[in-house]
Amino acid sequence: MSESTYALCDVNSFYVACERLFRPDLQNKPVIVLSNNDGCAIAMCDRSKSLGIKMGAPYFQIQSLVKKHRIECFSSNYGLYGDISQRFNWVLNQFADKVSPYSVDESFLKLDGFNNDLTEYCRTLKDTVNEWLSLPICIGLGPTKTLAKVANHYAKKHKVSTHGVVDLSNTRHREWALRRMRVDQVWGIGRRLSQKLRLHGINSAWELHNAEYKTLQRMFSVNMERTILELRGQPCLAFDELPQPKQSILNSRSFGNTITEYKDLKEALAYHATRCCEKLRLQSSLASSIQLFLYTRDGQHLSKTLTFTEPNDDTSLFLKAIELGLQGIYRKGCHYKKAGVTLLGLVPSKGYQSDIFNKAPQRPELMSSLDSINAKYGQDTIKFGSLGFAKRWAMRCNSRSPRYTSRWSDVIQVK
Repeated sequence: MSESTYALCDVNSFYVACERLFRPDLQNKPVIVLSNNDGCAIAMCDRSKSLGIKMGAPYFQIQSLVKKHRIECFSSNYGLYGDISQRFNWVLNQFADKVSPYSVDESFLKLDGFNNDLTEYCRTLKDTVNEWLSLPICIGLGPTKTLAKVANHYAKKHKVSTHGVVDLSNTRHREWALRRMRVDQVWGIGRRLSQKLRLHGINSAWELHNAEYKTLQRMFSVNMERTILELRGQPCLAFDELPQPKQSILNSRSFGNTITEYKDLKEALAYHATRCCEKLRLQSSLASSIQLFLYTRDGQHLSKTLTFTEPNDDTSLFLKAIELGLQGIYRKGCHYKKAGVTLLGLVPSKGYQSDIFNKAPQRPELMSSLDSINAKYGQDTIKFGSLGFAKRWAMRCNSRSPRYTSRWSDVIQVK
C-alpha cells in the first residue's frame, strides 16, 4: 500500500436517499426526483431504473410509467439536499483529518498513516453513515484519486459481493478492474475524447494505462498525461481540503411560466443577484462587474454587463445595477422563459483597500449582519424590497417535499 491512500465516498442515488430519510414508507418503493420546473428525471433508485425510466427522460414522456407502477415523484428540494450534504461531510470528518468535497454527494478522503486494514475501516465508516444519517454509500480506495474513482465504480456495481467497499491498492486487483472498464468510464475522459482515443486503438482503461503518456500529452493535453500516471498509481491531482474561490459566480433559473412584465423580471434578477452576493461574501471575495441575461421563448438571448467603479460585495449596489441594466435590454411584449446573473472580476476581500473618495463605500458590518440573521432564521428573513413578494416568476415545484431540516415550519412534529 502506498504512503497515502485516497478514498472516494459516494452516496447512492443521493437525492432519492434524502427524500427517503423522513419517509420510511418509501424504502421499497420506486422513486424519482425531477429537475427544475419538474422537467426531467435527474435522480432515481434502482427500482425505478428497472422499470425502464432513463436518466434525463422528460417527465411528460414517462407519465404513463409513473402512473402504471405508482412511482413516487418529487420536485428538486435543493435546500434539503445541501443540508444533508453538510451533515454527510461532518461524519466523514470524524474518520479522516483530510476531507475534500467533490460534489454534493461525493467527497475524497486522504488517509495517511493508517497501519490497520483500510477496507474494514471504511466498512465501519459506511455503517456509521448509514446508522447516523440513513444514507447508503459506497467507498473506493486507491493510491490516487483517479483509482479511487475506479474502485468506487466497482463498489457501486457489485454492492452485495464487496459490501460497498473496494480497494485497488493491489496491482493485481487494479489490472483486473482496468481491463474490464471502458475508456469512456475513466474519470476525466468524456464521450468525445474517448472517441478520439479509440481511433488510436485505446478502448479500455487498461490500454490507456499502458499507453505512451508523453505522446498522448502532445496529442491532447497535460491532463491526459496526469490521468495515465494516476492510473499507474502516481498521484498527480492536488488534494484540496478547502474549495478554491470561484473566479465567477452564476445564479439562474427557468421560470415556471413565461413572463412579460418588467416588474417580474426585475424581481427575478434581484433574487439571483442576492443569491450571488451571498456566495460572494461566503468566499470572502469582491466582484468588479455584474452581467444579467434573459432568454425569450423564441430563443433570443439578451444580456448586459455593468462594471463598478471598484470591486464590492454590497447587495444594494448590485440591485441598483440590475435595474439600470434591465432598462437597457427589456423589450415590451416579449415572452421571457429564463433569467440569470453572473458576477465577474472577482478579487479577495481580505486586504483590499477601497478608494476613500468612492461615493458608495463598503458596508461590511451591515452585510455581515444580514447574512447572519438569514443564516439563523432562514433565507430572506430580512431582504431588500426589490425581491418583491409575488414571485410569479418562480419555478414549478408541485411535488417538493418539506424542508425538514432547514425550515422551522417544516420540522416534523411527534405527538
